[in-house]
Amino acid sequence: MKKTTLGIVIAVTLAFTTVFSACNNPSTESSGTSETESIQVSVGEENSETGIENGEDVGEKGGNLVSDGEYEGKRAEAVQTIFNSFVQYVAEVTEDPERQAETQAVEMTIPLEDGETTLEVYTIKMGDREMKFTVDIVGEPGENGYPLYITLHGGGGAAAETNNDQWLAMTEYYKYSVENGIYVAVRGMEDVWNLHFLDDSYPMYDRLIEDMIMFSNADPNKVYLLGFSAGGDGVYAIAPRMADRFAAVNMSSGHPNGVSLLNASNLPFEIQVGIRDYYSDDVCRSIRGAEFEKTLNDYKEKYGCEYPHRVLVHVPEGHNYNDNYDTSLINDDSIDPNDLVSYVLEYPEEFAKRAVDEKWVEDLLGILNNITGDANFYDLSYQSPDGFDQAVYDYVTEDKDMLVTQDEDTNAVHYVDQFTRDPIPSKFVWDLSTRANKRKDTAFYWLKADFDVDKGVIEASYDEDSNTITIQEIEETNGNVTILVNPRLMDINRTLTVVTPEGQQTVDVEIDEEIVDAAVRETGDIYLSWVYEIPVELN
Repeated sequence: MKKTTLGIVIAVTLAFTTVFSACNNPSTESSGTSETESIQVSVGEENSETGIENGEDVGEKGGNLVSDGEYEGKRAEAVQTIFNSFVQYVAEVTEDPERQAETQAVEMTIPLEDGETTLEVYTIKMGDREMKFTVDIVGEPGENGYPLYITLHGGGGAAAETNNDQWLAMTEYYKYSVENGIYVAVRGMEDVWNLHFLDDSYPMYDRLIEDMIMFSNADPNKVYLLGFSAGGDGVYAIAPRMADRFAAVNMSSGHPNGVSLLNASNLPFEIQVGIRDYYSDDVCRSIRGAEFEKTLNDYKEKYGCEYPHRVLVHVPEGHNYNDNYDTSLINDDSIDPNDLVSYVLEYPEEFAKRAVDEKWVEDLLGILNNITGDANFYDLSYQSPDGFDQAVYDYVTEDKDMLVTQDEDTNAVHYVDQFTRDPIPSKFVWDLSTRANKRKDTAFYWLKADFDVDKGVIEASYDEDSNTITIQEIEETNGNVTILVNPRLMDINRTLTVVTPEGQQTVDVEIDEEIVDAAVRETGDIYLSWVYEIPVELN
């Protein structure tokens, strides 16, 4: 299916895993230790009948989620209850005319700076707001569905035609690195600097992911976010606010705009910048990106979480560099492999400090002035006049004695492809000031809080041996939270112990079907849904 109707025949592949990894052990493709069992929910043509009525035994629809002794007793019942509720929700969604319309592509004429083009465009509408995107399905699905790549284009506060040019470029920018997957290119909702992370955009990203799971067989544990330039700004903003939705993200050539990445304790986060990409004396995109090497390492040491990340500073490039080479070119004898893989700094943290202390920008502008007779921040970031790249390379490696390497595969898709989301980490950090309050989903992994709780930092952990949940208030909050009991993580066959700043309590969990139904509809994610709630007072 290539840019055609997504919702004619639907196969939603779901798998319950039994991963009990801590936040310092994010799942990767190579680990592959957890057993999964796929459930196919097929939806027919036109009438979209699921063939599953009122939680019909899933054993007749591709296998039983609680087979093989994976779960026992109340825990098995809880897992089954979540699945039955989700099946019913799939039926409701796929029979909803509004949701069906979101899966129908419309051919649109797109005005560009130099003419126009036509694209098959999908649209999500919420009230008077719209999000448009293109879809390409590449290759074949995996055992649990297709990986989903959501990509964000550059541009920003410019004419619509300029941003359309950028959108058109992103419809292919990372696509040729995808071997199997659903490739989505989102058009910024407005022609403004923060076009990808307006308040109204966040619930639409939730809807987009849910639609792709239910209508296009996307794997909810392999959802990836990638963005370049203004799209990189979007990744910086979206990823920490929706960290429990993504398996990994890549940010290229964006600016963080002061965002906190505390919420990325379990989210593999790649940051790519060009060493001379400053934009202005105060924006300093290259330095701001490189600084996260120290920031995330410090978080790891402080909280005991992995904060998985990779920071790549490309040398000698500015705003544009090779983060998207066509994978097929690797075996092309006419292509020099060195042209596909960039030089990057071995120690980005050192660059972030020295570039500020030693005022590298003055030297870089001086080098540019010697070559062109005109030094400005735009040319420093975006232009490559003859001899400039070599001069910058020599300055970095010889004058500043910085080490560079070509051993890193800088392809953004290759980086994110390594990871599979762990939706139930045994430990995570939640910065309550970094949220998106237009979403309907108030949860973050297995905690939730009303959106007016917007201050403070919480560390949440679960110990399997003692069946104990511990909630620590690292920075004072302005409200309370709720523990969401997920039976795939917590053993509800035993009494749960809950330790909070207010003391210790024990809880015997009962499955609440109303809570299950609400959880499934709030998250739209079978892996994040819960069966019981435990209020926690923090103040």
